[in-house]
Amino acid sequence: ICRVLDISEHELITASTDMETRKMKQEARMYHTIHNTWFWVPTVLYAVTLITCFICNLAVNHRLSWFFVVFAALICAFTFIPTVTSFFETNKLLAFSVSTYLSICLLLFVCAVYTGSLSWFLTACIGILMGYVLIFAPVLLSKTNCARYKHVISFTILFLLTVLMMIHIRLWQPYRLGRAILLAAYGFVPVIACAVICTLRFNTFSKAGICTAVIGTTLYCANHVIAALLGPPDPTHYQVDFQNWEQCLNGNVLLIMLMSFLLISAVFFAEYT
Repeated sequence: ICRVLDISEHELITASTDMETRKMKQEARMYHTIHNTWFWVPTVLYAVTLITCFICNLAVNHRLSWFFVVFAALICAFTFIPTVTSFFETNKLLAFSVSTYLSICLLLFVCAVYTGSLSWFLTACIGILMGYVLIFAPVLLSKTNCARYKHVISFTILFLLTVLMMIHIRLWQPYRLGRAILLAAYGFVPVIACAVICTLRFNTFSKAGICTAVIGTTLYCANHVIAALLGPPDPTHYQVDFQNWEQCLNGNVLLIMLMSFLLISAVFFAEYT
């Protein structure tokens, strides 16, 4: 009876108009209309564009050539707008991140094949994956049992991807490769250490103080590490002399930065105590 009369059970029993239920149904119908429009309008436009490019490529070149680039580009555009999340009830963010990344890699691969150069393809895919890990990994891990260590895992993956990219780029220069990996480790290890410190059950101010001291010390020693790894150390490059700023500018600035970080760290510890 309720379906035939298009009324709710409450309206049938009480013989009154349930405005709240009617409003909810109206909003639900409006949402479905907007959702379907958002999905089908871009999809139809992509299909029309694809068919048009298919016909033009055959008519002009008498074979399919640049059509595959357009095809891959439209697939990539579809994964972003309207996205494939409409086909998933759960894990929509995971579906969006995976589909968009794979579609970008597909577009890059098709472009690489079309231009006849595949040397840059893997480097580009690794670089894009690093960006995706930086943006999406902490959010996705926050919904798992590893939520507490999400930043540690994310930065560790970024470090491994950085090493993989260096191996791919500098495979023919093993001597420089080792130094490059050490430099990458010097940059990532303090960040990973700070992420580990943030997982400990310390007071917030104490964790902030430790992380500030670690970052400050890392920045101060970076100049020495880079000089030791990339070439003979130049003492004047990190020498400290506040009476000779012309020749000791770099060393003076680094020492001031270190003192500033340690001062901030001390303030955090003082706030904790």
